[in-house]
Amino acid sequence: MANKWTNRFLDPMLKLADPLADEVVAAVIQSGGLEAFDQMIRHLVNNRDEIPTSVPQPVHDFFEQTKILPDWADQEKIVRGEQVFDLYGPEMITMLFFVALPAAYATKKGSHVLAISRELTKHVHRRIFRTAQFIMDVMQAGGLGPNGRGIRSAQKVRLLHASIRYYIANKPEWKSKWDPAWGLPINQEDMAGTLMDFSAGVMRGLERSRIRLSPEDAEAHLHCWKVVGHIMGIRPELMPENVEDAFALAETIIARQLGESDSGKLLIKDLIRFMQRFMPRLFYGFPATATRYLSGDKIADVIEVGPFDWTLAPLKLQLLLFDIAEKLKYRFPGLQKYIRFVTWSLIDRVVIYEEGNQGTYFQIPDYLRKHWRLSRSQ
Repeated sequence: MANKWTNRFLDPMLKLADPLADEVVAAVIQSGGLEAFDQMIRHLVNNRDEIPTSVPQPVHDFFEQTKILPDWADQEKIVRGEQVFDLYGPEMITMLFFVALPAAYATKKGSHVLAISRELTKHVHRRIFRTAQFIMDVMQAGGLGPNGRGIRSAQKVRLLHASIRYYIANKPEWKSKWDPAWGLPINQEDMAGTLMDFSAGVMRGLERSRIRLSPEDAEAHLHCWKVVGHIMGIRPELMPENVEDAFALAETIIARQLGESDSGKLLIKDLIRFMQRFMPRLFYGFPATATRYLSGDKIADVIEVGPFDWTLAPLKLQLLLFDIAEKLKYRFPGLQKYIRFVTWSLIDRVVIYEEGNQGTYFQIPDYLRKHWRLSRSQ
């Protein structure tokens, strides 16, 4: 099938953003001032609670209007997508670290946006935890149901994107860091690319890890993220028709946007140091090795991920065991924690770290904690 994602189609998307969210942000700032808006957006970003009733009316209306799922949303596919996450959640979150985020950092313009907007989430571990929490909110059971956490998280991200566009256009300290030659920040192509990182990119990482979703499971997973894309304001014509189409879109956007930048190199260093927090010192080379292996040399070279080291051996052992896990996942569920030792151990250490620091940035529902046999449960 010919790739429909041509430059002729995608180039105009660079000049389109999200008028609905942009108008809300502009209206709130014009009526209440930039400082009050700063406080409100930080509160929304830093809290997973219900939207407070004290928000300005345009913001309240925005959340009411954008929580409605599209007519094409298929509840059976959404439930199936949630079930896929129940089974492979630790691996999907791990692919966020080793595949999705590195791909985002390897896009030159996108990495600049991420670097500039670090001011909104200054602490590295909080920013990365929130990204992982976004996946958790969306894919947990009921995340895309009425008043689901996934819907609310997607709405907040959409409003955050609009606020970043406003800041870059109007805040002198942000505007000075943005080159107009880069085009419009967080435009429609950028948003579609990020959506593909979280959907097609994660599935590509699973494939490289020898975890093979059935065609029906893969379509269900993609369907959940297409619903998220709708909530986040991505135009309908940028939605892939199927998994094959999604992979084509992801690869096309990467090819169009791939490029070295100091921002991307700094962001991947932050991410690798973050992952090293949960590794024994002997395994400090594992995050770079896994990123290069799962993301591929092209992306790894652009963001200057280090070379393979001896940890490639345990990584390949884990991938070999994934083949065994696929055959035993229903017959002997108790063995999963030992067969899938890398991904489950990483998530386990992340949870213990957060609980030890009384963190609230990464929370796993109790049913998933038990299903994934984590060390502690609420």
